[in-house]
Amino acid sequence: MKQADLTSTEKQVLLTKLEHELSDLEQQIESIHQRSAPVQLDQQAVGRISRIDAIQQQQMAQAGELLMQQHLLRIKQILLDPEEYGFCLECGESIGLGRLTIHPIAELCIQCQSELENL
Repeated sequence: MKQADLTSTEKQVLLTKLEHELSDLEQQIESIHQRSAPVQLDQQAVGRISRIDAIQQQQMAQAGELLMQQHLLRIKQILLDPEEYGFCLECGESIGLGRLTIHPIAELCIQCQSELENL
C-alpha cells in the first residue's frame, strides 16, 4: 500500500524531533558512562553477592549504551542526509507519516518490514 510522501513541513517537524532526541541520547550516554565505572572487587569492602550484582548492573548499562549508540548513529545518518529521509531503503517508496511519527528512525516501510520479519 503506497503511502503519501511527506510534506516539507511534516519532514521538518520529524527532523526537529530527531534533533531533540539526539541531544537527549547524548546526555543519557554520558550519564551511563558515569554509572558504568569499573566494579571494585575488594572482598573486604563488598560482599560476593553485592559484587555480582554490581557487575550485572554494569553489564546491563553497557548493553543499554550499545543500543543507544546504534540509535544515535542512525539519527546522525538521517540528519546528515535529510533528503533521503522518509523513503524505504528496500523499495524506495515513502515510509509514511504515521509510521515515522511512531518510529522516527524507521528505515523500511511497513510492507518491507513485514516481509523481512516473515522470512
